[in-house]
Amino acid sequence: MAGSFVLNTGASIPSVGLGTWRIQPEVVGDTIYAAVKAGYRHIDCAPAYSNEKEVGLALKKLFEHGVVKREELFVTSKLWSGNHAPEDVPEAIDTTLNDLQLDYLDLFLAHSPLGEASILGNHIVVSVAERVRKTPAQVALRWGLQMGQMGQSVLPRSANEGRIKENLDIFDWSIPGELMAKFSEIKQVRLVKAEFAVHPLSGYKTLQDFWDGEI
Repeated sequence: MAGSFVLNTGASIPSVGLGTWRIQPEVVGDTIYAAVKAGYRHIDCAPAYSNEKEVGLALKKLFEHGVVKREELFVTSKLWSGNHAPEDVPEAIDTTLNDLQLDYLDLFLAHSPLGEASILGNHIVVSVAERVRKTPAQVALRWGLQMGQMGQSVLPRSANEGRIKENLDIFDWSIPGELMAKFSEIKQVRLVKAEFAVHPLSGYKTLQDFWDGEI
């Protein structure tokens, strides 16, 4: 069973969740089922992943088979950027709830898919993994947990049952301090400035609006 932390709302969120991005609709159901049976209690979804209907079918199956109860799961979905207008939000939520076959979501986020290529081949990640005798993926996930002193979730994504279980094996060991320090040597960059989001008709009139003054 994964660890958890308490949000400022008082709700408890599992610190490891299953990401469903890029998991094909035809396999995401089996993936969800295997993950929950392995101990995952946090499922991360989004309409943009084009598989929420299939996730919903899997959740219904899990509930009907008595594998898990709804209140034992933490389900996240997201609001796509095209639905930020206040009048569009209720319909977006209703569509997601209908697709997932749920009465409520535990977390609904503004979707901000700003990512970078995988770091699993980075020489620092690989060398630390060799030192602690874990996979690069486990090291990256464990780093996320150890860095999240204020509480944060990590969301590994895999449709492979073996890796699903492996990605959950990050709680009974830790990365030593001297090895954690090596991660600061990985170059940090702002991936985008988001000029594309600034427009007189959008909700962001300046870059400062978009980044809440953090740029």
